[in-house]
Parts: sequence; C-alpha cells; structure tokens
Amino acid sequence: MPRKGVAKPDARPPQPAITARQREIFEFLREKIVARGYGPTVREIGQHFGITSPNGVTCHLKALEKKGLISREAYMSRAIQLTETPEPQAALPLVGQLIVGHPLELLPEPQTRLEFAGLFASITHCCLRVAGSGLQDDLIAEGDYLIVRRQADCRDGELVLALLDGKAAAVKRYYRESLQIRLESLNRSRPPTFARKVTIFGLVVGVIRQY
Repeated sequence: MPRKGVAKPDARPPQPAITARQREIFEFLREKIVARGYGPTVREIGQHFGITSPNGVTCHLKALEKKGLISREAYMSRAIQLTETPEPQAALPLVGQLIVGHPLELLPEPQTRLEFAGLFASITHCCLRVAGSGLQDDLIAEGDYLIVRRQADCRDGELVLALLDGKAAAVKRYYRESLQIRLESLNRSRPPTFARKVTIFGLVVGVIRQY
C-alpha cells in the first residue's frame, strides 16, 4: 500500500509520441474497427483524408505500426488491427444546455459525464430498427432504433412494445381498465386504442437516431 501523500505510480506504459495527422488517422482506424469490427482499406483512408497517393497512406500506417499502435497482415486489404482492444464508450460529457431560439449555454469546462450504459448493459435489453412511417406522429422516424427491455408485464403509464391480438405491433403507453386495455400514443392528439388481448414484448427505454 502506498504511503499517505505519495502518488501511486502509473503502471500503464507511456503513449508513443505521434504527429497530429497520425493521431487523426489512428482515431479514424479506431472508429471504424469499433463500429463495424474491421479496419478500413488504404483506399478508404486516402479518400477520407484526401491523400491521393497510396504510398502516402502506407507511410502513416507504417509509422503507427512502428510505434506499436496497430498491426497489419501482409497481402490482406483489411488486415489493420489495434494492438490494444478498445473499450466501448458508454458515457458522454455534458457540455451545456440547449434551448431552441436562445444562445447555447455552454459550460466553461464539462464537469459531468452522463452514463448511458444502462441502455445496453443488461442481457435483457435488445434493439429493433423502425421501418415505415407508423410512428412518425410520435416523432419516431424510420431508421431509428428502439431500445427495449424484455419483460412480459408493466405498470400503468409505461411505454411498451406490444402485440395487439397477438399480431399487430404497437408502441403505446399501457393502462389497465376493468374490461380492456387502453393504449395511448405518445402524441396525445391521437385517440387511444382499446384492446382485450395485449401481449407485452417489453418496455421501450430509449430511441437512438443517427443522422
């Protein structure tokens, strides 16, 4: 145990010094590998950074490889790998507040990170891609992803993904009444739906949209 007042030494090896362009290319490689599971080709890297010569891209890759940040397999177009497995990021810095029509209220230095791991960390969570325009009035667009926590019951007022009469899917707020179930849209101007048989697929806990 280290003595009080004495800083504990950092056991991690120091990061190698790289140029600004090498850092940009490394972050691009990292982003692609994390997002889709494999790295970009030399051509993709060149197109992204406006490097017309494949040799120019290769020089940067060789530098990153020499500094121990990546590894490459010969004669394979997508064989770029990170030497350290990247940890998925589930928290984002809170940088301010947005009120449409007003100046941005930005914090001089973000002090808080919002943790979103709760949307993904449980084995009971899954996602479904929205197709069609059936949820458009509820401000859920085609291509959005619904994050759903799988469970067969809920409390009144919770937003559920449900099957009406065992068939038609619906995203509604669920209310029990004496002889039937009342299902309300997120858009309160739309009339409620009533059903006798409702099968709950799970709770809708989030929506992810990528532009």
